[in-house]
Amino acid sequence: MKKNIKCPVCEESASRFEKKIIDHMVSKEVFDIRSCAGCGLWRTDPRPALEKIGNYYESPNYLSHSEESQTFFKKLYNGFRSYNAIKKLKTLEDHVSEKSNIRRLLDVGCGIGVFLEHAKFRKWSVFGIETNKKARKIAEKRLKSTIFENIDDLKVEEKFDAISLWHVLEHLSDPDQAMKKFHNHSTKKAILVIGVPNRESYDAKLYDEHWAAYDVPIHFWHFTKKDIKNLAEKTGWKVDAVLPMRLDAFYVSLLSELYKYGRKNWIKSFLLGLISNYKGGQTNTSSLMYVLKKV
Repeated sequence: MKKNIKCPVCEESASRFEKKIIDHMVSKEVFDIRSCAGCGLWRTDPRPALEKIGNYYESPNYLSHSEESQTFFKKLYNGFRSYNAIKKLKTLEDHVSEKSNIRRLLDVGCGIGVFLEHAKFRKWSVFGIETNKKARKIAEKRLKSTIFENIDDLKVEEKFDAISLWHVLEHLSDPDQAMKKFHNHSTKKAILVIGVPNRESYDAKLYDEHWAAYDVPIHFWHFTKKDIKNLAEKTGWKVDAVLPMRLDAFYVSLLSELYKYGRKNWIKSFLLGLISNYKGGQTNTSSLMYVLKKV
């Protein structure tokens, strides 16, 4: 286990205990969430070493790396994933400054390539990064293009008009270093679009330690709007817009019900998703999308 982790925002190692969270998805182990003594960013600490973390993704319920649809839940998830990809792409396109015919998009943590497939249909030149070998192969077959294993595989001169991370930043061991690399690989007027869980949302407070989006230990960081702003400023970006990701509230509530009560309650989860979205307004929903521009 890696302990006394340095904060990617303020580089402080000292921390305060916040709560204990169970890994419901795979191991049933208990992990501590601690807050940075310097800036308050929450982190999973201690956490598994990087060479061990892959074991915690080995679950049939980890759906972003799968295209299988045997169960009703998986079929529903895949349907919403495709719909969500279209909505996210529309939002991304609304914020791109350069409206040229040649637009280059890099999706980091692209999974099986659903988002990039829709972008390719919209005439984007698409590129992806995916560390999971199985998902990477599916994406390459789907897109008929090479998907890189990590950002260091990109050529130094590679530049992109838009870079997206959909529920990826919280998985990165060094998000500050990653964002600096994205800065180096982006054009002058590029945007960086980040979607992450919001631990200040209504459903996060309602479910507390059972909130599914804590997702320890594979979520290393648990962000607020202030955290993303601070991280952006440190790495040469600025937050241009904060937008709701409303579908996440329903999925997270469904899993949180399962974790808290031992079964999925579809009706209650749907109602709580509606309530969370209503109370969250435009900038405090279960997950948030941040549009960043270069300083």
